[in-house]
Amino acid sequence: MSAPNDSAPALVLLHGFALDARMWRRQVEAFADSYRVMTVDLPGFGPQARDVGEIEPAAELARAMDASGLVGAHLVANSYGAAVAIDFALQNPRRVHSLTLTGPLLLGRRTGFETWSRCVALANEGDRATACELWLEDPLFEGVRQDEELYEEVRQIVLDYGAGHWTGRITSHWQHADPVPHLAALDVPTMIVSGEMDIPSFVLMAEAYAKALPRVRREIIQGAGHFANLEQPELFNEVLRYFLENL
Repeated sequence: MSAPNDSAPALVLLHGFALDARMWRRQVEAFADSYRVMTVDLPGFGPQARDVGEIEPAAELARAMDASGLVGAHLVANSYGAAVAIDFALQNPRRVHSLTLTGPLLLGRRTGFETWSRCVALANEGDRATACELWLEDPLFEGVRQDEELYEEVRQIVLDYGAGHWTGRITSHWQHADPVPHLAALDVPTMIVSGEMDIPSFVLMAEAYAKALPRVRREIIQGAGHFANLEQPELFNEVLRYFLENL
């Protein structure tokens, strides 16, 4: 965590699947001067991850915030991290000042992953490294693959993933495995962000969130795919800063 002072508003950043806190480096650099920024490696992700059996990601987020003395925060989350943020917000609405969900995963909806089943098979055969390399070939990473330097940065993060979710050594438990019926009651300012070239299934999930949540701002980042904060960081940061400063 980096912080200008303890009284600054808190910004908590939640990463996507097979990634970790490092995916937010550009946002940490941009917002650390005016926010108390916390990045989290969700259970099972990051180079220090352990196989922990069944976990409740939202409860682990609450523990991380408690340990850092954060009563409440603005949550910014990508993909899988967005599902965690929503599960947390439904249980702890008073702790969430705002939600920014980019390329969000909506539990109970079709993901459209093309490589998932093969990644699971490879990981269970003991070939974790090949599974991770194959994951990077999924259309989800098409925008990242357009920039060689960015791709290598993301590749190094993914190669640190231990594949515990693919092998079943880690399973996620959700309080709301189908959150849609509960979203109308979530009275939290929310921004739903999609890259204009995100895969269709995730655009549909973003639209479903935008339709179901009561206080929504919708943004499309031009020139970006699924990982808008990585692929178009300046545009993403501009949109995020405007949202936060005009709540």
